[in-house]
Amino acid sequence: MFAVIGTAQNGVSVKTADIETAQMLIDAGVGDKPPYLHRSWIRLPLDCDPAELLFRITASYDILRGKLTKKAQAALPPRVG
Repeated sequence: MFAVIGTAQNGVSVKTADIETAQMLIDAGVGDKPPYLHRSWIRLPLDCDPAELLFRITASYDILRGKLTKKAQAALPPRVG
């Protein structure tokens, strides 16, 4: 799971590299703390800058893909873009 979209609030939650990055983004007003997720996650509003949204979703995917075993990573299609 690298992104979460809920029904109660307008946004997508993504993983960041660490707690400090998430807090920096929250302090900068990019997003807010999603409920029930670790402090290294941030919720971005769906109407935020599309480039920021794409970057954060892609970064979240890369972070979590990198934590998979080498065998699991090899079973995935090559990363494009």
